[in-house]
Amino acid sequence: MNRLLPILLLGLFSLFLGSTYAQNRALTFTNPRHDFATIAEDGGVVSHTFICTNTSDKPIVIFKVSGGCSCTTADFSREPILPGKQSAITVHFDPMNQPEGKLARKVAVTTSEGNLLLTFTGFITPRKKEISEQYPIILSDGVRLEANTHAFGYVEHENTIRSSIGIINTSTKPISLQLTPTTSSGVLDIRYPTTLQPKEAAAIDFGYDIEKGSNIYGSLEDVFKIEIDKKTSRYRLIISGIAIDKRELSSDKEWQKIQLSENFIKFGTLKRSSREISKSLEIHNFGLEPLIIRKIECNNSSFKVRLSGKTTIPGDGKSKLTVTIDPSRCDFGAVTVRITIVSNDPQYPTKSFRVSAIVEN
Repeated sequence: MNRLLPILLLGLFSLFLGSTYAQNRALTFTNPRHDFATIAEDGGVVSHTFICTNTSDKPIVIFKVSGGCSCTTADFSREPILPGKQSAITVHFDPMNQPEGKLARKVAVTTSEGNLLLTFTGFITPRKKEISEQYPIILSDGVRLEANTHAFGYVEHENTIRSSIGIINTSTKPISLQLTPTTSSGVLDIRYPTTLQPKEAAAIDFGYDIEKGSNIYGSLEDVFKIEIDKKTSRYRLIISGIAIDKRELSSDKEWQKIQLSENFIKFGTLKRSSREISKSLEIHNFGLEPLIIRKIECNNSSFKVRLSGKTTIPGDGKSKLTVTIDPSRCDFGAVTVRITIVSNDPQYPTKSFRVSAIVEN
């Protein structure tokens, strides 16, 4: 019973917070919800008027109506609504540049007697976009790119992941395309047309495929120089991801789980002439299966990171991670870096903490 009481109280508190907007019964709406049905993105602003009635025995004032973004506005009167009288709130929604598909928005109404929520829904159909909008990056005269970066997020071993970026030749002559790697992860497969005919649209297709047993973990980055008719564009094509183990979660197994004793290490104020200084934190595996530290990443050469002991931490085991700063290699002023640990924890394959210092002369 002692364990259930805090949970019950928390649940009641959450219910109270979640129903704050619904508790105002003094001002009632004929229908607090409206469905616009199909909304054309380029069809202009759509509007709907919500009618409310003061069902209390004293005047009510509407102070504020907020849609949460500039695409949703409202017209309403701040005059007191007398008992038994009605008022109106007209909500306007501008669909231009809003995402295609299902729409569900809430409008918060703040009154002298509490708060309410109005809701409107619909389905946005996209407008036909100009070439300059579809392909905003100009590589050269007449050649445009849909985007020049793509981040995959997690890339699991043994799972091929692919995507593409559109390219178009709007000119009246054929062009040649060449992508030359300047930074390579070694596990990216990329395919693209070497020639684009006049007015032809095509795609640069790419993907990561990391084989089972590979020792590639952590940040993946592939950067390509783009040449159009052998002339180098000022843009680079950048593809990235984070290599992790293949994740297999099962409810009948106590998986390895990573936990850090600290999320922030502060070295404080240091003289640049100071010797190297070290501080540590603990990595705790509070699961039952072995936790394997695959990689530790730090992109600042002024810091060294060292794991004490083996890279495999048994169930309910701990290991110490030591961070060492060399002030003589730091710039003056505040220094902050993020250190990322890549492990075989299937739920949190990357875990980061920050390190900071202030370096003085």
